[in-house]
Parts: sequence; structure tokens; C-alpha cells
Amino acid sequence: MRPLDKGDTPLSGDIVKTVSDHKDWRQDLINTIGNYCSYCNMILNDCPQVDHVTAKNPQPGQPKGALLAWDNMLLACGPCNRAKSNQPHSPATHYMPDSSNTHLAFDYVVIDHPKNKKHKACILVPKTATNIIIAKAQNTIDLCKLAALTGNTRATDLRWKYRFEAWNSANIVWRQEWDKWGYSKVSGFVTLLVDAAKSKGFFSIWFDAFYDVPDIKIALINAFSGTDQNSFQAAIPYDPQPRNPHNPTDQI
Repeated sequence: MRPLDKGDTPLSGDIVKTVSDHKDWRQDLINTIGNYCSYCNMILNDCPQVDHVTAKNPQPGQPKGALLAWDNMLLACGPCNRAKSNQPHSPATHYMPDSSNTHLAFDYVVIDHPKNKKHKACILVPKTATNIIIAKAQNTIDLCKLAALTGNTRATDLRWKYRFEAWNSANIVWRQEWDKWGYSKVSGFVTLLVDAAKSKGFFSIWFDAFYDVPDIKIALINAFSGTDQNSFQAAIPYDPQPRNPHNPTDQI
């Protein structure tokens, strides 16, 4: 999951922008973080939804999120937005892309689809690594149903399918082509790869596929607008690093 930094509230001319409907932030969000779901990272070719990070109509006893504030807005796909709904979450219980280095918290696993053996699926699982609280990672997966495997032929939730297609393209097609050239700098290769990655989404899949190629890692970080720069080293090898290094209990 790509860590995000939207920056300050956009300006309208010389003044801070205000809106009368939270959906009026849609184009600003696309301009700032790209047309990708903030949670599953699927590309939003159609109908990007403006999500209240903290629900505007929360469950009883839960804090109410700001109705129109820029700081409470992210983009979401339909399946993530419906799954997340008004479920409670906080930095104490979940890893969220606008506050944690979520790239560090999850792994991507390819499996046979349990309901259709003709298909492969790619799902998120908690990463078992230092400083990763597995329960928090799993809570985040559950919040947006990021391991959902719909098998109904009428289902509209195909995140597992598009995620696998991106994984296959990054790890099999593009990585194997790169390896054939023996890591030499092929003119235009990085540019073409980044274009392919942006067209498919799922930043972290592409970044992990080229974990040992600094030229590609920094190109991906820069190409996906709104990627939190502090979540990655500023110099070679551009590896992911904790976004909250001074938090004594949960550093990512």
C-alpha cells in the first residue's frame, strides 16, 4: 500500500480553497495523489470516490470526521469505500496510508482462486518484519477487505484479479526483460516501465519487483504523485524507511 502525502489544503487563486460538498475535492485529490484508490491502490479509470478517512456518520461512541476538511479526504474505489464504510479505525489500531509508511506493513501473495481454479489471485497479508504490528496490519486488511476473493460471476469486486495482473506484469514480464539485459541501462526502459506501472496501479508491487534496482525505485517514487517522500531514503538505494521513526511503540 503506497504511503501518501497530500500536502496542505489546495489554493483557489491566492486563498485556501473551501468547498460546499466533499466531492468537490475529487479533482484536487486526483491532481495531488493520482487517480488510484488510496487503500487497495487500484487505478481508478472510472468513478473515483471521495472518501472520508474518519467517517462523517460514525458508529455510536466513535469520533465524527470532518465533513468538508481536506485533511479528512482520500480517493477510494467502490469496493474499498463500501467495505470501510463507517467502521472505526485509528493510528493505534490500523496502518493508514496518510499517516504510516504502509509500504512496510504488507506483503502481496499469489494464490489459486479458491472458487475458480482457472484463475490466480493476489491478496494482501501482514508483513512479518521488525516493528510491524501484525494485528494492526490485519485490521487494515479487514477494514477494506483487501484479501477478498469474490467468485460470483456477477461480482464487481475484482481487485484480486487486477492486483494479480499487475503482479504478473511487474514480476514476470518487466522484471524478466530487465534481467535479460544484465542490469545495463537500456535507453527508454525505465520510462516505459514507469508508464506501464502507472497504467496498472499497485505501486508497491512494482517497487518490490525492482527492490534491488535504485534507478527504477526512485523513478517510481517520483512518478506516482503524492507518494510520501519521507517514507523512502533520499539517496541510493532509496529503500523504504519508517515514516514515524520517533514513535517509541510503532515506528512505521
